[in-house]
Amino acid sequence: MVRSTKNGTRATSGRIPSVARSDLQRARFGAYFPRVFACAHSLTGDETAAREAVIEAFSRAFAHPADLNDREFVNLLFATARDLCRSASPSQSDGDLSGRELELLALLFDARLTREEVSRLMRTSEQALSSALLGALRKIRASLPAASGKATLRPA
Repeated sequence: MVRSTKNGTRATSGRIPSVARSDLQRARFGAYFPRVFACAHSLTGDETAAREAVIEAFSRAFAHPADLNDREFVNLLFATARDLCRSASPSQSDGDLSGRELELLALLFDARLTREEVSRLMRTSEQALSSALLGALRKIRASLPAASGKATLRPA
């Protein structure tokens, strides 16, 4: 918003004009929808529930100030989507994996977030995250039929 000051000069309040805000929202929706949807679909196991959670997450994220940087926006968007997916009917557990492990795998592999971003979302250290990831991957490997060759799991 533009306003006049005492000396007649014009100052802005720091708000982004509505046209620019709309363009920013369109760009962010296009950039992040596929990743948020993939993650939400993994967490809910249902396409309709995932789509509804993602649309609501974007609506809530766009209701915040437009001057959020990408890091803040991604954190807000994925945290909101994750919370909405928790309240939706959860997908069936994959064997022995816990809900937290399923979230971790969905955020890392479906949403393609970095370990730093995932640790911030899950409110844990990157070291604890790596340990949980290794544990989840070991559980997955143990549930697979025995392979003829010996392969090892190593943290990235």
